[in-house]
Order: sequence, then C-alpha cells, then structure tokens
Amino acid sequence: MIAATTVSAQYGPGGQYGPGGFGGGSDSGDNDFGSSFGGGRGGFSSESRHKIIVAHGVLAALAFVLFFPVGSILIRLGSFRGVWIVHGIFQLFAYVVYIAAFGLGVWMINNIPVNMLDNYHPIIGIIVFVFLFFQPILGFVHHLKFKKYSRRTIWSYGHLWLGRILITLGMINGGLGLLLASDAPAFTGFAPSQGQIIAYGVIAGIMWLLWVSASIYGERKRTISSRAAVNKEVDAGSPARPYDDGKELYAYGGSYSCSDPHIANPITGSELMLKVTDASSEPSTVACYNTKTFTL
Repeated sequence: MIAATTVSAQYGPGGQYGPGGFGGGSDSGDNDFGSSFGGGRGGFSSESRHKIIVAHGVLAALAFVLFFPVGSILIRLGSFRGVWIVHGIFQLFAYVVYIAAFGLGVWMINNIPVNMLDNYHPIIGIIVFVFLFFQPILGFVHHLKFKKYSRRTIWSYGHLWLGRILITLGMINGGLGLLLASDAPAFTGFAPSQGQIIAYGVIAGIMWLLWVSASIYGERKRTISSRAAVNKEVDAGSPARPYDDGKELYAYGGSYSCSDPHIANPITGSELMLKVTDASSEPSTVACYNTKTFTL
C-alpha cells in the first residue's frame, strides 16, 4: 500500500506527471512492490508487462513518428496520379497501427492496481484516439468537395489542421509515456534508460521538422502553381482576375445587360456557372455573356 500510495502521489493531481505537475525520477520501492504483488489485477508476470509496454510504445511511435508524418509528406511532395489514394491508404494503415497500440495501453491500465488515468499520457492518448476517428471522414469529404469545386473548403482545413495537431500531440505523448514508464517500472514492467528517452526525443524532433518543412514547401508550391496558372491565362489573352489568391468558387446568378469583346464563346441558358476568384468582399463584375453580367 505504501508503494501504491507513492505512485498515486506521483501521477495524481499535483504529482510529478499528473494534471498538476511534471517531473522525472524513480522510486526504488516500486520494484519491491511489483515483485511482491505478483502481477497486478490481471495476474500477468513482470516479463509479460515488459513485453506489452514495449509493444505499446513501439507501435505508437511507429504510427506518430514514422507512418503518419511520412503519409503527410507524401501528399505534399508527391505529384503522381492517384497520390491521394496512396496517402489515404498509408494513413489508414497508420491508424490501424495506433488502434493496436491504444488497445494494449487500455489493457495495461485495466491490469495495473493504480488509477493511471490521472496521468497526462493516457489522457492525451484517449483524446488523440477519439479525434483520429474523424480524420479519414474529413479527408474523404475534402476530396469530394475539392473535386467538385476545385478549391479547398472548410472540410479541407478541418482535415489539415486536425491532422497537424494530432501528429504533434502523438509525438509529444510518446515522450510522456517514456517518462511515465521510467518512474513506475513496477507497474509498467519497463524502465527506459535516459539514453532511450533522449534518442526518442531527437528522432521525433527531426521527423517533426522534416514533416513541417514538407508542409511549408507544399503550401508554397501550391501558391506558386496557382499564380502561374493565372499568369498563363492573362498571357493567353483572357481577362485578368482581380484579387486572385489561388482560391476558387462557383458562382450562380446574374442580371443587367452588357457586351464583352473578350468573350469568344458565349454560353446560353437560364443558369450559368462561372469559375471565379474568391478573394474580395467587394462586389465586382467578373464576366459578361451576351445579356448577363455576373457579380460577386
């Protein structure tokens, strides 16, 4: 009971790794308690706990330090046909890997005689797990909307920023998990060395920088491509689009009459769809087709 009370103090509110504090260190009394306890509520041995916690950590690290970032980098730098499909399959695979890691973590918590849910690591892990469920849904809707409108929508930005937040949280949580394991080896069955913790931090940090760099490069590349497409239209003799920032929408409706000598092939019909630039809050005339002028 003394050891259990000590660990609860470390990981409970206000403890070293609980919601009220943060720190490191180990308690030598934990190991004695772990041996006398004989395997926790589930009755599994220290060797079993060691294998389970290592598998949990390895799978979660593979998901957030390797698979998710690589899949994100792929969609930013890849330019081959069907790259979004490869991206989706890759990220779904990473999601399955994390589901396995999460399941092992839940099993560990249920077989440890201390309430580990007072610690940041499992709390963040649960939050990440819940929100990851929405990522493939947002990604699929983003693809459908982008295919229809040829521009990003709110679904796109939701998918992008939720993914960025979750990958970052996942990497940070891996470090918190190593600190947790090092401070309670009797319950986790695994005590990582200081070198292992530092190695994880270095590798995760490098991967995060590569991933962020690829994201910045991808956004920059997208902006340049959009501007090049606009300049090509202008050089070809098409009327320039004011306030063009690469975003597009589809506009319907119109009134008034006019004529525009730049329009080579007028379109007739009661409803006309125009692909125009979405950048200005000020109404502006963007095109004329025989007796219709479309205004935003």
